[in-house]
Amino acid sequence: MKLAFASLAVLAIAAPAMAEGNIELGAGYSNFDTDNADIGALTARGTYFINPNIGVEGEASFGVKDDDVGAAKVELDNSVAAFGVVQAPIAERVDLFARAGYGSAKYKVKAPGFGSTSNTDDGLAYGVGAKVSLTERFGLRGDVTRYEGDATDADVISVGGVMKF
Repeated sequence: MKLAFASLAVLAIAAPAMAEGNIELGAGYSNFDTDNADIGALTARGTYFINPNIGVEGEASFGVKDDDVGAAKVELDNSVAAFGVVQAPIAERVDLFARAGYGSAKYKVKAPGFGSTSNTDDGLAYGVGAKVSLTERFGLRGDVTRYEGDATDADVISVGGVMKF
């Protein structure tokens, strides 16, 4: 519930900013390396920059690659997160950033003869990354984020594109 309110707050702040050029929207692929499984997801992000160096970010991921752990199949239903972001330019077209926030992920485990179970895991998330601008509006982004959930931790590596508005 807290995450839903945080996401709505990000959207409320971001809507008027579209006219100001402080928005970045991105999409890419994320690999979730959890305690027991290696899962893939498609990830969408929206970032609003309050000034050139400080922003807020919302993120949603949807599982597309499951993992077999013994006889069981582990999958990510979805993951949502909200972050505070700090970025700094290190070259004309390259920015480094750090982010910290809160995330929630829903995992499902299916085992033959035992059915399936799902678990929602909430907790702190923090990471670092870089963006490279290929044009004035389009660039590439890569980041590594650690999600420390109630029951499961995950190291997530993401790569994708980003558009500036």
